[in-house]
This record gives sequence, C-alpha cells and structure tokens, in this order.
Amino acid sequence: MKHRPSDRRPQKAPRERHTGRRAAGDDEQKYHGRHACHALFAHRPGDIIRVYVDQPRVKEFSALLKWCAEQRRAYHIVEDENLERLAETVHHQGIVILARRPQELNDDRLLDAVRRGRVTGALLYLDGVQNPHNLGAILRTAAHFGVGAVVGQRDQMPGVTASAARVAEGGAETVPLARLADPVRVLAELKTLGYRLFATASGGGGSVYQAGLIPKSVIILGNEVHGVSPGMSAVADESLQIPGTGAVESLNVGVACAVLISEVARRSQGSPATAPAKPERPFSPATSGRKPHSRGKSRPFRSRSR
Repeated sequence: MKHRPSDRRPQKAPRERHTGRRAAGDDEQKYHGRHACHALFAHRPGDIIRVYVDQPRVKEFSALLKWCAEQRRAYHIVEDENLERLAETVHHQGIVILARRPQELNDDRLLDAVRRGRVTGALLYLDGVQNPHNLGAILRTAAHFGVGAVVGQRDQMPGVTASAARVAEGGAETVPLARLADPVRVLAELKTLGYRLFATASGGGGSVYQAGLIPKSVIILGNEVHGVSPGMSAVADESLQIPGTGAVESLNVGVACAVLISEVARRSQGSPATAPAKPERPFSPATSGRKPHSRGKSRPFRSRSR
C-alpha cells in the first residue's frame, strides 16, 4: 500500500514536552518557515533530527514526512500553539525542524574553496552588520544573484539564526557563510586571486554605475550607524556609493546590497537568468564526511543593524 504520512497516526505530544525550551546541543538549531524548511530538506536532509508540523501543512510537507518515516526520524503533528512555543515566534508558518547547524567556512576553507573553484563569483563582506533580519535579507539577495559567499569577521557577524534563515527564504542553504578570524589577511589573499575590493560609502566615493566592477568583486557593506570601518576602507581598491536624491541619508543595508550586487550581476552576465548553474555548496554534509544524525527514541520512527 502506498505510504501516506497520516497513516502513521503520530500522537500529539503533551504540551509540556513541546515548550521550545528543549536543551539542544551546540550543533543543533530549530528552523521554521515554509521556504527555509523546504530548502533544508532539499540540501541537508541528513542533518534533520525531528520535524514538527501542524495539520494544515501535512499535505505540503508530505514528502518530508514520508522521508522521516523511511529514515526512522521522528515527526509530530502538533497544534499551532505548540508550534509557537517550539519556534518561539508566531511566524513559524506551520513547520519547525530541529536539525544540525550547517558547517561554516573559516579563513582557510574559504580560500581553499575559491582556489578550487567551489566558491565562485562575487563575494559580500559584512562589516559590523549584526541584525539577523538584515543578514537573512542579504542571504536571500545573494542566492538570487549567485553570490559565492557572505563573509565577515567572526566576532562581529552573527551565524544564521532561525529568524535569519526564515527571512532568507531558503537562501541560507545555498550561499555559504564564512566567519573569519583574520579578515584583513583573507581579503589580501583574495586580491592575489584576482578579486577587487569595493567599500560602500554614503558620503563619498564614485557612483556604482561608473565603478570598475568585475565578476570577482568583493562588496564591503557597513552597518547603518557607522558605515564601513576605517580599517576595511583602507584595504579597499575603490569606494563607491549609490546615487540618489539625498532626501534620506542612506538605504537599509539589505536594500543597498541588492542594488550593488545586481549591478555586478548585470555587468557580469547581462542578467541573472543567463548565469551558469552554481556549483554545489562547498563543505555540505555530503562532502564534509559528516554522518546522518540519529536520536534514540526517534528510531520508531528590524530591520536596522546595530
């Protein structure tokens, strides 16, 4: 008989078991949002530990639930209020997945991936951008325009939180994050590999539409309070700005990112639709030697930067 997720008749767990305060390991995280969870299943199914879904989303996620049954991963059909407790937000969109965090790039992994052609095209460097919603919006834009990686200093740029992944609408699963210990050294090395560095500036620099952008550009974006730091401006090959009316001081960093990287894409490919297919995301679980995750009882189956 053809398997249907509803045939399993998963029991609704008591509320006290689904408060969202379950102690998770350092490498585990809850994800929510329809597109974020679809992308997680598509790109990292082996990292999925447990799935929670409400009844209205069972049909939409039937392939995921069938996979859970086949792979002996637990899933639960729960009430909306329990999903709110699990996700710690009302914006869960009917689905929560507990999964292992993706493996990030560090200094050497990023450079090695660039040399091997596993990270290609333009890069985005976030200088002091810490708001997770802005990070999510930037990852969404980066995925749309085929950015090779989003890069930043390890102690300044946050990792991909559940809210950032939801805002990214799946982009967090296709664009790797690189959090660097020594960004100045890495940026200098990228220059030797053919990259040019462009620092954004609201009060100076040339127009982005006349800048010497190339496919191997690194666009350095600062936060909305202080902009690009002097240290990062000093290593840039060129400063640029987005010309406007002057009626407002600057654009939101996520909006500025979209304008800038779309200009890189326009010059590089003519349009994103003509861009070649991106290579597989570097250091995915399939290529990093990480084994699928299993758990004991699961077997029975705001936008402003700070």
